Amino acid sequence: MSEEHSKLILASNNKLLDMLGGLPEVPCGLPSISTICKSLDISRTTAQKLFEILYKKGIARQDGTNKILLRRPVEADYFSAEERGKSKSDQVEKLILEKLSAYQLRPGDRFSELELAREFNTNTVVTREALLKIAQSGIIKKHPHQKWEVIEFSPALIDEIAAIRILFEGYAIQSMQALPAGDPVWEKLFSLKKRHQKLLKQTDIGIQDMRSIEKDFHTTIIEAARNRFIESSYNSVFTLIVFHLWQIGYDRVKIERVLRHHLSILEALIARDFDKAGTDMKLHLDHAKESMKNVNELLTRPV
Repeated sequence: MSEEHSKLILASNNKLLDMLGGLPEVPCGLPSISTICKSLDISRTTAQKLFEILYKKGIARQDGTNKILLRRPVEADYFSAEERGKSKSDQVEKLILEKLSAYQLRPGDRFSELELAREFNTNTVVTREALLKIAQSGIIKKHPHQKWEVIEFSPALIDEIAAIRILFEGYAIQSMQALPAGDPVWEKLFSLKKRHQKLLKQTDIGIQDMRSIEKDFHTTIIEAARNRFIESSYNSVFTLIVFHLWQIGYDRVKIERVLRHHLSILEALIARDFDKAGTDMKLHLDHAKESMKNVNELLTRPV
């Protein structure tokens, strides 16, 4: 797949999500390939690729010849302008991280570059570049004969994750003090506050909503540091965090606790009380560390 075609797919994905978001009822049948091709001015091959993206993200599923829209798209389903301008290697890296986040690649799983290259319709050179970049974070490791393995969790690894999060996010919070009142980050924080309040009022909080708001909360704070190296490193760290979210996805008490922690930090930042925000963030991350250790202990306990 060429760079141009890859970028067309990402741009068309966003247009399709807008189209699906306007449907009156969900769940429902997806528009036909012919309808999508005509509406988005794309080929059938491109439209089919868009369906595959919908299936992988859990937005839709295929049941025989029927294609069913399961839920409305959320913000996290869209590709950002930055992502649409990324290289093929960057795009494959994102797809691999999504597989890890969705628990499709689990700790202990082994896989080959060729398997992923076929899945993502690319070549092994591009796939290897993406894997080597991800491997720098320690999430995956290389074995002989082109095999890769997702690392197993351990208390020591969880301690390392917590330490780097406290370092990065604490730095980002302190960096916010220098941002002017008109900086876009303040509007993002206010929007996040409203999203948290709305989610807490819902009877049911879906795992996709939780993943989306968790990612947006922490990445918004990290982006405020205005440091590309921190942002790049945090992307890999967040994959490990989402693994934990997968395990607590249906625990309402734990989810509410996380959301209220976020809300307390957001309110402190909006009030420019950076000391309180920093203290609350450390408490939040300390709690997350202990929670991850508890989950890991349950997963590794002999049956």
